[in-house]
Amino acid sequence: MKILVTGANGFVGSHLLKQLSEKREYSITGLVRETSDLSRLSGGEYDLLRASLDCPLYGITKGFDAVVHTAASTVRWGNDESVYRTNVDAAINILKDSIQNGVKRFVHYSSTVVYGFSGNRETDEDAALSPFATAYCRSKAIVEKEILKYSNDIEIIILRPSNIYGPMDTLFIYPIIWGVDKGILRFFPKAGKTLTSPCYVRNIAFATERALETTEGFGEAYNISDGSDMEWREFLGIIAEVLGKRPPQRGMPVKPLLFLAHALDRTNRLFGIRPFLTPHDIEHIANDYSFSIEKAARLLGYKPLYATGEGIRETISWYIEYRQKRRRQKRRRQKCRF
Repeated sequence: MKILVTGANGFVGSHLLKQLSEKREYSITGLVRETSDLSRLSGGEYDLLRASLDCPLYGITKGFDAVVHTAASTVRWGNDESVYRTNVDAAINILKDSIQNGVKRFVHYSSTVVYGFSGNRETDEDAALSPFATAYCRSKAIVEKEILKYSNDIEIIILRPSNIYGPMDTLFIYPIIWGVDKGILRFFPKAGKTLTSPCYVRNIAFATERALETTEGFGEAYNISDGSDMEWREFLGIIAEVLGKRPPQRGMPVKPLLFLAHALDRTNRLFGIRPFLTPHDIEHIANDYSFSIEKAARLLGYKPLYATGEGIRETISWYIEYRQKRRRQKRRRQKCRF
């Protein structure tokens, strides 16, 4: 099976490229921009194709059996038009190219953010889409509806991973591990008693394998996680235990945090600077965020390969190596100054 993976240089895309390329039955090509940072790409046998999904594609999907579309803007704050262009227009662009060139299957990466942050407990795929009021969340819900309009033209499967974490993730898990490691993360909204839904990156890669191999369940969306949703304090406790540190001990009231986040958002928009705290961040962790993966198990045959504890241990091993590498680079730069 010849597979094209978009966003191949990203956190998720790079893991997916490596994991799929280890399968003898797959021939993998990663799609990247001409200007893409390829530092995450190592290991595995695959080809790279350079193009921008914002431009005319000129049959870029020709000859492929399946396209896995992971490319997206994960920016939670900033230019709304840019986010929609990347997350909606580009996705439809490559979907149409896939249909025109006879691609059999299109696997699209969405997110559980489409359900919103008003409180989720074992939420399944029948729940209404009610995304939080940011361009990122809204774009994920919009593009799902647009993609499914083409279900009669191509086999479509939508994957909705929850809180993805793993090695090389510098946006979500790195700040959390660093905060626990340095003892800075001592407080947490509602004392960390709300539910979170961890999704180890190698589990979502396995779910993608199942989406590529399944013979049923097309035109559907599927929640994907580690299958072990837990309270934030338990998740942070695992991180602290592996690091040999103390987990956050105290709770924080949500309303003052939201007030601060909204104030920072309004102020920083005037200067074009991303605030260190956004309403999206607070609402996400201050409300239950738990999802059922029963449908994926039943129709795709998905069963998480890695438990959350195992995923965290592998991620922290990367974190330690990453920190050491950065320190070495800093020392080399300092020596060069003299």
